[in-house]
Amino acid sequence: MDINHNNQTTLNNKKYIGSCCGNSFVILDCRENKLDRQYKIDFAKENIVKHEVDSVLFLEDSDFDVLMEIFEKDGSESDSCGNGTILIAKMLGLNNGKVEMKDNAAMIKGDSEKQSILMSMKFAYIEKVKNKENCVFVKFGEPHIVFLIDDMENFNLEKEGKEMQRDYPGGVNVDVIQKIEENKYLIKTYERGVFAETKSCGTGSLSAYMALNYFAGGHLKKNPIELISSGGIHWVGKEGNMLRLETLKKFCKIKNLK
Repeated sequence: MDINHNNQTTLNNKKYIGSCCGNSFVILDCRENKLDRQYKIDFAKENIVKHEVDSVLFLEDSDFDVLMEIFEKDGSESDSCGNGTILIAKMLGLNNGKVEMKDNAAMIKGDSEKQSILMSMKFAYIEKVKNKENCVFVKFGEPHIVFLIDDMENFNLEKEGKEMQRDYPGGVNVDVIQKIEENKYLIKTYERGVFAETKSCGTGSLSAYMALNYFAGGHLKKNPIELISSGGIHWVGKEGNMLRLETLKKFCKIKNLK
């Protein structure tokens, strides 16, 4: 049964379920039937558990092509979502355009095989985490702690992810990356709001690029780096003052939700 809050209903809103690189979402298109914030919180709490997805995306009108809001199972709102933006771009058939989010906006680029977004580095922030080896804090849309490690199998991501939440009252995502060959890395992400490891995280891959550039003294090679998660593959590269996050459209799946 649909939630009923302040006489609102989702019956006239189009609902979808989908994923990008395994990062899963329920999507509610609110562009024709507006919903208030509390309704969105209640809807997210119910439907994330019901459909076993990571987050809920709400689509609203915008001066750009669309505004995307991201809500988590605890009712919190995230600032940005790379995989969600790529999925929405594919859903709306945007090969050129712009998606607005709470903290920033993403330019959309795509062709028959690939879908990518470009996000400005203008407000990106990075600093070393004290008392942690090869570890930095990155704010690129979302806040991330990124560890560069040698042995991912013996790194307890869930334990580290939970412990890090104590130091960041607003929550923080935690990523671990391991080099497997030149310009190719494994990546895992513990997501705030989800409170668990997800199969992929777009802003995690963007933050991983920022971290690797930091560890390289700002001299990371221009070639895009490849980041392999359990859900798919991202390619991240720098273009001027922008970072490009790219994946294959075959990693994006979406269908109507009744």
